[in-house]
Amino acid sequence: MPMQNTKLIMVEGLPGSGKSTTAQLISHLLQRRGCSTKWWYEEEQGHPVYVYDDLKSMQKIIDELSCGNYRKVIAMALKRWTEFAASVQSSSDTIIVDSCLFGYLTWSLFPFEVPKQEIMQYVKEVERIIEPLNPYVIYFYQNDIEAALKKICTRRGGDTEKNFVRAATQSPYGKSRGLNGFEGMVAYWQDYRGITDEAFQGLICAKIAIDNSEGNWSQYGSEISRFLGIDHRDEASLVQLQLMDQQNQQHLVGDYMAETETDGSLTCSIQFESGNLITDGLPQVWTKSKLIPKSPNVFEVQSLPFQVSFVEDDGIRMYLTGPVLLDGPVDYKFIKK
Repeated sequence: MPMQNTKLIMVEGLPGSGKSTTAQLISHLLQRRGCSTKWWYEEEQGHPVYVYDDLKSMQKIIDELSCGNYRKVIAMALKRWTEFAASVQSSSDTIIVDSCLFGYLTWSLFPFEVPKQEIMQYVKEVERIIEPLNPYVIYFYQNDIEAALKKICTRRGGDTEKNFVRAATQSPYGKSRGLNGFEGMVAYWQDYRGITDEAFQGLICAKIAIDNSEGNWSQYGSEISRFLGIDHRDEASLVQLQLMDQQNQQHLVGDYMAETETDGSLTCSIQFESGNLITDGLPQVWTKSKLIPKSPNVFEVQSLPFQVSFVEDDGIRMYLTGPVLLDGPVDYKFIKK
């Protein structure tokens, strides 16, 4: 079975492709099979592959790229990949990462107009370094990139679209090509996809490409399970267990307000929709995010490495916790109104 000899599973694709959702699901499925796993979320501080640890050190890398020192940055990145591969080999964990092979540095090299052949060479060198881990690569793509980007901007809400447009059009790549507005942002990601498509085709490791434009996640889950050598019935039973658990948690539904003065008038809600508990308004969490049960009063936030816990005493208190992200810690307390 493939899962007996791979130490690294990588999930790649454009923003909003479902990479982190898939990485989280794979982690759950492997844990149910008794495998020890570690999912490194792409915005998690201390990520073992990154050449920066926080937003301040990230800015130093951006400054190097702005000055044209991309070869220095690539050398730093390859050193981290080498250290990462060695640590994974000596570990008993199966490591799951999203946006690391094509994301991460290639998202940094591409906007700074690093020549395509050097980006491709970087990817090939990374593959050589991680070859002893027998990596498996899952690559999501969409034929209609404009529709896919509109969907994710709507899904995440807030300033997502504005931030996406600014990042693409105000990059050196976008400026030199006169890219503007949403259409310019789409053109940016179409050009980027051309590089990642070619890089994917050149990979010699175990790989699968999935067009997930239709959002049929049951079908995609089956394809991924077969690819990884996981019995798809494991996934079906996991989903059924989650639905059964959540049917008993409707007393948690309601509005919550921040319990600490530092969080001010912060409010959020827990809702019950289509058999699932849904959170809306939690800080650093996308709108309408599903809660995945771990135990009767402990849940994981879908697509994010966060945990939501409920404590029932003289009322219902809710705690949002998780690893420190690049933009700061995740630690909030709420009480049900």
